[in-house]
Amino acid sequence: MTDGTMKKEKKYSPCGINTIALLLSLAVVNAIWLIVSWHGGALIALAFYSVISFLCLRKQHFQAGVIAGILGFGIHLYEFFVLGTSELTGIVQVFFYANLILPVPLTIISYLASCKGSNGTAEITDP
Repeated sequence: MTDGTMKKEKKYSPCGINTIALLLSLAVVNAIWLIVSWHGGALIALAFYSVISFLCLRKQHFQAGVIAGILGFGIHLYEFFVLGTSELTGIVQVFFYANLILPVPLTIISYLASCKGSNGTAEITDP
């Protein structure tokens, strides 16, 4: 039965799907890291990637994924070079490197998703 209202079905490009998958992966990695070590940075990253996941999933705002990738990579690159990784051991080291590496493809794929229409083709706008 239909109630007279039609919901617009959102279609995501393959890059959009990959962006959402990477964001959710980063959210899960940080949730597990928070449970394992009670690291405050993991809580901040969990909240950040969850909000960005919502923006990409519900609003198709893939530019937010680009920003999240740049910020995530920049913060962890800073920690790598300035603070060092000598105190990171075991599974915590895995979580750190996941947070360092995964934002790079997130940035690239989010950028590609933001340049493509919902059908996977590039959007052409008239000047």
